[in-house]
Amino acid sequence: MIPKNIKSVYRAGAVAVILPAAAVLAAYLSGSILFLDYVHVLLGAIWTGVDVFYGLIFYFVISSIDAKTRSNIAERLIPMSLFFIPAVSVLTPLAGYTLALDQNIWNPYSPIFEAALIVGGILVAVGFLTIVPASALVLKEMVKGSSNQERCSHLLIVGSRGALLQLILQIAIISIMAYIVVYI
Repeated sequence: MIPKNIKSVYRAGAVAVILPAAAVLAAYLSGSILFLDYVHVLLGAIWTGVDVFYGLIFYFVISSIDAKTRSNIAERLIPMSLFFIPAVSVLTPLAGYTLALDQNIWNPYSPIFEAALIVGGILVAVGFLTIVPASALVLKEMVKGSSNQERCSHLLIVGSRGALLQLILQIAIISIMAYIVVYI
């Protein structure tokens, strides 16, 4: 039997995946470039905001609190960090790619587009190589029933560092996208 707190993680996680996916799908199916652009920018802004909070602000806050409190926080961040971040890290670039194709500005031979692909690829990889595994390991601890507080505390810091690196890469990709929109 799955513990009640784990069920709530999966419910919140499902919402964190379904809502962004439904928004991108609805925007795509509507055929409205404005709607798709809005969803792309909104998801990107929310994703960046999550990384600002989790990677920048939160990192400094969690450094000064005890392991038990960090462990409790880690367990509550799971729906966002294990489900939402991977969902938006796939859906946001997908919507952007769809926009670039629709607007006929996609040029895979342009150095600026190559830079966008490289930075974007690293950005997505960072989330899948740091935040997602750290969150999955915290969830594994939760499923066991008696979480190892030191381990969960350490994993929260790992996830937070991953979010900080994602934030830096997001600033770079936003700068590249702004250049593309204005000059290409």
